[in-house]
Amino acid sequence: MKKIFKSAMAFVSAAAMCVSTFTSYGIFAADSEIFRDSFESVEGDWSGRGSAAVSVSADVKYEGSNSLFVSGREAEWNGATKSLSTDVFIPGQEYSFSVNVMCPTENKENLFHLTLQYNGSDGEAYYDKIASGKAYGGDWIQLSNTNYMIPAGASDLQIYVETDSGRSDFYIDDAVAAPKGTTISGAGVAIPPIRGDVTCDGVVDVFDVIAARIGYINGFEKNKAAKNADADNNGEAAVNDLVLIQQFVMGEITEFPQGEPIIPPEPEKTPFDYNANLQYKAAPDKYINEPANQQGTIIKETYNSINGQKSLNVYLPYGYDESKKYNIFYIMHGGGENENTIFYDKDAKLGNILDHMIQNGELEPMIVVTPTFNGGNCTAQNFYNEFRQSVVPFVEGKYSTYAESTSAEDIAASRMHRAYGGFSMGAVSTWAVMQNCLDIVGYYMPLSGDHWSGNSGDDKARSIADAIDKSGLEKDEYFIMCATGSEDIAYPNVTPQIEAMKKYSQFVYTSDFSQGNFYYMVAPALTHWWGYVRHYVYDCLPYFFHE
Repeated sequence: MKKIFKSAMAFVSAAAMCVSTFTSYGIFAADSEIFRDSFESVEGDWSGRGSAAVSVSADVKYEGSNSLFVSGREAEWNGATKSLSTDVFIPGQEYSFSVNVMCPTENKENLFHLTLQYNGSDGEAYYDKIASGKAYGGDWIQLSNTNYMIPAGASDLQIYVETDSGRSDFYIDDAVAAPKGTTISGAGVAIPPIRGDVTCDGVVDVFDVIAARIGYINGFEKNKAAKNADADNNGEAAVNDLVLIQQFVMGEITEFPQGEPIIPPEPEKTPFDYNANLQYKAAPDKYINEPANQQGTIIKETYNSINGQKSLNVYLPYGYDESKKYNIFYIMHGGGENENTIFYDKDAKLGNILDHMIQNGELEPMIVVTPTFNGGNCTAQNFYNEFRQSVVPFVEGKYSTYAESTSAEDIAASRMHRAYGGFSMGAVSTWAVMQNCLDIVGYYMPLSGDHWSGNSGDDKARSIADAIDKSGLEKDEYFIMCATGSEDIAYPNVTPQIEAMKKYSQFVYTSDFSQGNFYYMVAPALTHWWGYVRHYVYDCLPYFFHE
């Protein structure tokens, strides 16, 4: 039937475009449904889960006029949820469930789940997958299970739609429950990208030749069609791909060749305007006391580390896009503080400062992470072990940085897009990270704290210089931006180390990092307090990630 329809369309109109086609299922009588939420006018019993918000939207829909838009997600489990009554959905009995979902982001693949949360007879919360399915950006898929049993003894039932990873917005439509064994009509399973399948129907045939010809002339309506039209997979759909698709359909070739990838030239980067003698300047008051119009998101994460289960916070810049790569800055708190201090303490409020700087173009959008050296056998001096083994793989396996994967090779390859800093004991941690993690970090910001290695300033300087020699790095492959106040309790310990470092050839003293790699900013009359240190971050962070 589909081929007849396609054939008719091809002859009636020259606009044979990419049609998202899925397996369809039989239709059943409406009176056999327990509920059907089509979102034509209201959200119904659905609400946001976690940070997510839900609203009726006419932008896209599977059927009818509207769907339910799910946005503002800060974690995979954030989504759309609906409570179920155990008077209707009886524990120990089976039911049929279905919902259609769609991720609007082109070229984005995501695994969706329809999940049941419930309390067991022991009072503990449990989570059970009712149905799962992979979606490709812009296509609807159906999550369905015709014979799902509500666990015996379950209470407080909630079904919800979530993703396996990521925080992209998505849509749901036609959420249905029915008696067990009922087949519910829906979008079906997604068809993955297939080279040459320009009509996106799962086969390569003469209709793809027609669609490819039209697409090359008029442009492709969907990125998925353009991607499939790139038959030689070189990154660009062109006329030679049309020839390949035609040859494939005619049987002249049995598989598509792999072309040489076309790599677009890197955009020319404007050199950063360094000041070779950077001086302290406080951030504007509104950067601290007023929220920016474009605010980033701070996400609390829990992870299993070599020192036990711990937490950290992740700042994502406004407009964070998983398809883009971001520089990342890890910044450590001081003694007697924790991972929440830097973003939530009234004397720090670093999130506000970052928001304003990024909004006003003073800082490129970046990810900022606040871990902690508290917990287990961890200290400021040995946190570098947890940083390498637990923190970086966890954070950069979840968020979009320049690390292509969390393999040791890819973490090392992306080191010039990774920075580490900290205040007070966090600065002690920073020097220890530099001594032990030069292979994975390119930029360092120790604030009001010295290196706890040896007794004299020269001992401390020499231990860092020795680590650099051992790493084999060149002078333009590591950068240090130190800062403190002239009345800071750390000043008498930091300054002798800095003066000693100036005598070693590994360090070229200037804040112009196009000419050197090491600088020490001293703020007149300032003391050991986050209320001052936050301004050091404001002054120094823009100098990172340009080399």
